[in-house]
Formats: sequence, C-alpha cells, structure tokens
Amino acid sequence: MGARNAAGGAGCWGCAGRRVLQCRGSGPEFFLFHGTRSEPSQSVTSRSGLVLFSLVTSVTLSDAGTYYCRCQEPPNPRSPPSNTLEIVVTDPDLDPPQLSLEQLQQPLPRGSNVSVVCEGPPLNGTFRLYRGGPEGVVGQQQVAGGGSVSFSLGPLHPRDEGAYVCTYSPERGGVSAPSPELLILVEGEGRGATPKIPTWPGCEYWKGPQ
Repeated sequence: MGARNAAGGAGCWGCAGRRVLQCRGSGPEFFLFHGTRSEPSQSVTSRSGLVLFSLVTSVTLSDAGTYYCRCQEPPNPRSPPSNTLEIVVTDPDLDPPQLSLEQLQQPLPRGSNVSVVCEGPPLNGTFRLYRGGPEGVVGQQQVAGGGSVSFSLGPLHPRDEGAYVCTYSPERGGVSAPSPELLILVEGEGRGATPKIPTWPGCEYWKGPQ
C-alpha cells in the first residue's frame, strides 16, 4: 500500500506494481497524458501494439494525479482516452488511519446497509473511503476537529465486495498513507466477481498483477 521512497520522503500510494504504465493499441503513435494538461508528457512510436511508459522513479508531489494514454494511426485523429490510473503521493508525517466495520459477521446479507468507520487524529480536513485503490473513491466527508468518520454502504450487492481503505487530508495539505485494507464480502450469486474494466476504441492500458 503506502510506500516511502529511498530518500525517506513522500510516499506513493498506487505506485506499487504500477511504475510502468502499459499502453496497447494499433498505434503506431502512443501518448501518455498526466492530469488536465493538453500536451502529452511522453510519446513513443512503435508498431508492436504495446508500449511501456515509465511513470514514477523518484516520488515527488508533482507525480500525483491522473494518468491515461491515447494512440493514433496518422492521418486518423487520436483515440479517445484510455481508462485512467490514479497516483496519490502521501505525507510520511501523517500516520495511517484505521478502518473498521460495525457488523463483524461476514459475508454480509445482500441488500443490507452497513457502516464503516475511519479513525484518525482529530483534525480539520477531509476523510475519504476507497474501494480497490486510489481510483475507487466511494465517499468523502469534511470534519472540523473530528477524528472519526462513519461511511454508510448499501443496499449491498455482490459488486460491492472488495478491499476498502480510507485516508485523511488535513486542511494544511497532504494526504495520509491509506489504512490497512478491510475486506468486505456480500452474500448472493456472483460473489467474488470483479467489475469489468471499461475498454476504449483503439487504445487501453492494464495494470498487470499487483
């Protein structure tokens, strides 16, 4: 989950196993975009149908944000953006919060409503709940002096299964490393199914094994 770089500075959540983004498509022109910038941060020409973009070597705050790729076969226009990859740079001075489930017995009944509690230090700021990684924000709440936030989930469906984590962001800035994962299981046919990853015409990326 959260990891610090060799220099002991900022950590990077979402970087483990993802320091290289693999982009595939008909090409032969491939482009990597970061955030809302209109110009690509990297470009590669290849007729292999697969290119590798190096994302993060030494973690800095500028590495945070959303990444996606597009490809092009001139004279045709560039493909639509691929599905996105989110990287969160964490603050090593912020201890990770703890995430707990009020109802301990699992799997949880399909259609039920439950609450998960994220506990961190008292602060003014924002708590966020994620499912499956930094791309999967499920909810967020602002607090004023509070250190515990409850997130409601439900009515539950098997597609809500997965590993959940939470983070907090003080008003002064920065993001904590994520909490330890909380695995939520839901009764019902299709339990354990993984939501489909959207595909895009001509260009896509995949994360590979984590």
